[in-house]
Amino acid sequence: MRTIVFLILFLPVCLRAQTEPGIPLLTLKTNVSALLNPIKQAYAFAADFRLSSRISADAGAGAFLGSPLQFAQRKGESYTGLRLRAGLKYYLMQRNRYAFHVGLEGKYHDIKHITIRQVLRQGQQYLEILPVERTLQTYGVAGRTGWQFYLGTNKRLLLEPYCGFGLAWHEARRNLPPDAELIEEGGFLTFEYEQGKSIMPDILLGVYLGVALW
Repeated sequence: MRTIVFLILFLPVCLRAQTEPGIPLLTLKTNVSALLNPIKQAYAFAADFRLSSRISADAGAGAFLGSPLQFAQRKGESYTGLRLRAGLKYYLMQRNRYAFHVGLEGKYHDIKHITIRQVLRQGQQYLEILPVERTLQTYGVAGRTGWQFYLGTNKRLLLEPYCGFGLAWHEARRNLPPDAELIEEGGFLTFEYEQGKSIMPDILLGVYLGVALW
């Protein structure tokens, strides 16, 4: 009798586990929104690895290519550096052609930013225009959520919009000659993080495009 009651209670769970579509074993993808971002243009490649029926780990690497609209507009200026991300996802909903997940993500950026600036030299005796190097290191953690859509005949094409919110820790340093005094440029919004260490809110928003391997 106890065996019959046990089977009645757990048979629906067993059937659901057998018929549940699950998530891909491996997904390879690129962040399309990062490549199209004119403020901080970057290429970014990532992969998701399934750990269980509802959990996956992901890791990604890439590089910043430039900032044509904000930080590197003039000849001789550049905005380049390393971009790393990793995290975990928990899938709350799984269907045949899509899945919905929540999770955590950590990131690290190491950027070298060169701008053409005006500086005063030798106790403000003369003005000089020269390239100024600025380094920026960023550590961040954020909660995120997103959808994975599996498209095509074999569900191999992956479309993954996502969003999230967290905090980022920045450390900015500007390398100047010992006698140089930087002339601050005017403007209501510069979007540059302040010199030294700072903490800022971090908003995640983008779209991945890739291949799902089942």
